[in-house]
Amino acid sequence: MKLKIAPAIMDSDLAHLAQQVACCEDAGADLLHMDVMDGHYVPSFVGGPRVLKAVKRCASVPVDVHLMVSNPDRAIDWFIEAGADAIVFHADASEDPLALIRRLHEAGRGAGVALKPHEAADAVAPFASELDSVLAMTVVPGFSGQEFMESGCTKIPRLRELCGDGVDVYVDGGINPETIATAAAYGANVFAAASAIFAADVPIADALLRLRRAAEEAVRCGGSAVD
Repeated sequence: MKLKIAPAIMDSDLAHLAQQVACCEDAGADLLHMDVMDGHYVPSFVGGPRVLKAVKRCASVPVDVHLMVSNPDRAIDWFIEAGADAIVFHADASEDPLALIRRLHEAGRGAGVALKPHEAADAVAPFASELDSVLAMTVVPGFSGQEFMESGCTKIPRLRELCGDGVDVYVDGGINPETIATAAAYGANVFAAASAIFAADVPIADALLRLRRAAEEAVRCGGSAVD
């Protein structure tokens, strides 16, 4: 599967959103990743449908939304209406994850499930065959800038067994040029990156290219299943 870099757009300079989106796209970003936090499922408040609409007005690449909220069964319609191309939610917050996945597909959206670092890969087994993506968190959800937890990656080979090689496997949390190589070697192919792009010591284009090259080198050297 293709390696994809997904800038976490909520960590950009939102006062210059259109410019930041354009910089990411010009640098070759494959998609944009938007975190949404409700202050209940996780302690932070981030994002919302109106912000997503603003991103979509600027973006030409797909925009996926990671819902870290207590009520994904209700909230998901707001983000479908706002234009999300794909939505990832936490199954433990949903009353019926399979029904939610099918609602997303009926709306023509990609459907994914996120797992916190301590959650086992087999948590997605009941609906693995219907997923378009699965997200292995490499930090505890709630705050940007946390230290990468390699333990969150150890479930990736099992996720690929359960979901198949056609499903995108994301990692999210603490991604930088060193940790992206670790995640790629485990078999991840989509990398949500925040500070490594938007708070880097180089321009956005150079930061994104640096991440891509590190992931590609890890795959070449490590024999990952990702092409």
